[in-house]
Amino acid sequence: MSNVRSLISKSMSLLGFIILFSLFHLVAGGKFAQTIGEMVGFNRKLVEVNRLSALETRSIYLTSSDPSFLLSGDISQVSGQTTVTTSDPRVLAMRQFLIDHYSPLYTYADIFVSEADKVGLDWRLVASISGVESAFGNLIPYRSNNGWGWRGGPGGAYSIFSSWKEGISTVTGRLAAGYGTDLTPFQIEPTYCPPCGQNPSHAWANGVTQFMSDLNYYVRNLESVY
Repeated sequence: MSNVRSLISKSMSLLGFIILFSLFHLVAGGKFAQTIGEMVGFNRKLVEVNRLSALETRSIYLTSSDPSFLLSGDISQVSGQTTVTTSDPRVLAMRQFLIDHYSPLYTYADIFVSEADKVGLDWRLVASISGVESAFGNLIPYRSNNGWGWRGGPGGAYSIFSSWKEGISTVTGRLAAGYGTDLTPFQIEPTYCPPCGQNPSHAWANGVTQFMSDLNYYVRNLESVY
C-alpha cells in the first residue's frame, strides 16, 4: 500500500507542477509552446494539415466549478458516480488512474482503450498526453472537450469537440495516422512539441512517459490500487 501512496504522491506532484506551470504562463502572458508541428488529419474524407499546440491560450478554464476539487484529495465526488462492468484490466486501471488525478475523463476509460485498440495505438498514450497538455482535461479551451492542445479548426484554431468521446476518438485516430503506432513519446516530441524537443530536459516526453509508466503500475497492481 505504501508503494501505491508513493506512486500517487509522485503523480500528484507532477500534476501540480503542470497546473501551476500552465497558470503561470497564462497570467504572465507567456506561451508554453509555439506551433506543435504538423500532422495529417482526416475530416469528411478531406486531408487537412492539423497543427497541434500545447497550452498557450488565455481561454482556459477549470472544468470543475470549484478549483479546490483538484487538490482536495476527496475523490468521493467522482468515484461513486459510475458503475464499471468490464473484464479488461486496462479499463479498470485507466479509470482508477484518472480518478486519482481528479480527471473529468475517468468515465471514458473504456473509450481510451477501445479507440486505441481499433488503430493499434498504445492504450496509455492519449490519456498520458492529456496529462501533460491539460492536467488530464482540467485546463482546456472553454467548452472544447479538447485536452490535447489539438488545433484542427479554421485558421489553426483549437478544435472544438462535441464530447470527450469525440475528442478521444479523433485524437487517437489522427495520432495513429500522423505518427504511426510504434513511436515513443521521445520520438513524437520533436514534432508534437518542438520547443520541448529542443530543450535538454525534454519535459513533454518525460511527462508523457511517466504517466504511461504509472498506468503500467496500475494495471499490474489492480488489487492494491482499485
